[in-house]
Amino acid sequence: MPRQSLVEYLEYFSRYRSDVACVHRRGYRQARWTYRKIAEAAAQFARELESGGIGRGDRVLLWGDNCAEWIVAFWGTLLRGAVVVPMDRIATADFAGRVAAQVGAKLIVSSRELALPAEKFPAVSLESLPEILARHDRQPYGSPPTARADIAEIIFTSGTTAEPKGVVLTHGNLLANL
Repeated sequence: MPRQSLVEYLEYFSRYRSDVACVHRRGYRQARWTYRKIAEAAAQFARELESGGIGRGDRVLLWGDNCAEWIVAFWGTLLRGAVVVPMDRIATADFAGRVAAQVGAKLIVSSRELALPAEKFPAVSLESLPEILARHDRQPYGSPPTARADIAEIIFTSGTTAEPKGVVLTHGNLLANL
């Protein structure tokens, strides 16, 4: 039977628990995250969203460097049934602010140096995620039922010359490509 949502991929993480899933630079060092650590942290992030009242269909803007914390926020948002709005790292603060306003972002998760004014949008820095997540249980998160037609993410793209517009991608759209 075909998968109904991207969240079903997290089930595979348990097969590769101790294998390295992600390696990224952290200053002069390399940070290595296993599949288990990413899955557990994603469940913790989903619980953090739940405690903040963010749920099914709400938008979470992700804007920062490629790192394990970004991956955790992506998967945790999907686990919660919310919609990911990924921003390119090189996007300007003005553009990110317009996108956040347009989609009605309930939370912005970004690198510290990319943060928008806190009075406009609730925000969490990627760098502070480990401390925030430590407050929550690492057990698997009971994700709400998700169908292929549910929105997974909204990506802003301009094509070649136009003002960027949001492209709505469902779980089914992304699964078809996988």
